[in-house]
Amino acid sequence: MLRVDGLCYSYGRTAVLESLSFSVDAGQCIVLAGPNGCGKSTALSLIAGALKHKSGTIRHDGRLGYIPQGTALFEDATVAENLRFFAGLAGCDVPSSLPFSVEAYQKRRVSDLSGGMKKQVSIACALVGDPDLILLDEPCAALDITFRDEMTALVKKWKSAGKTVVYVGHDPAEFREFFDTLLFLGRPPQSFSRDAAFADDPSAFGEFFRTQLNFINRK
Repeated sequence: MLRVDGLCYSYGRTAVLESLSFSVDAGQCIVLAGPNGCGKSTALSLIAGALKHKSGTIRHDGRLGYIPQGTALFEDATVAENLRFFAGLAGCDVPSSLPFSVEAYQKRRVSDLSGGMKKQVSIACALVGDPDLILLDEPCAALDITFRDEMTALVKKWKSAGKTVVYVGHDPAEFREFFDTLLFLGRPPQSFSRDAAFADDPSAFGEFFRTQLNFINRK
């Protein structure tokens, strides 16, 4: 469960988030969408505690796992060493089964991995503590469709396990199959259910998504 109420944040004199409020129940996924600079990544950073909010409240149940846009990995260390480090922070052991079959290349140095493999390792590191709330900031950006399909299956698995997911993405095809609420960070923010966003029809959903973005950009 996650509850955000009246969240505000500014970079200098530029207000990025103004009284943002939303909630997500266990077993649900909310997608934060909107044009570049609207505060999507900032919102995730605030929820994760990487940034300190100026006002408002953030409440959530249990442990938190955060996957930022980049990677927070130690490039000169092996995959196994990174996993052990993040497991230590979470106070647990590295699970024997990892997402994306990351265990198959644990001995490889992170600096030798492709961008997609690094993203997979980042996700695995964020999950070692079996978090109840999972924050994903554009996990599929610039990655192939196979990774996107694996990500879709993983999010569905998390939801079935009762986890709460907050997902930031630009491509509606990434998250159409698994989101429950779509929140556009315009001024004011606009929230839509799956039915209201025509999510069961790929073509209609894509058109709906583009229309909402264009509406925000015109403001």
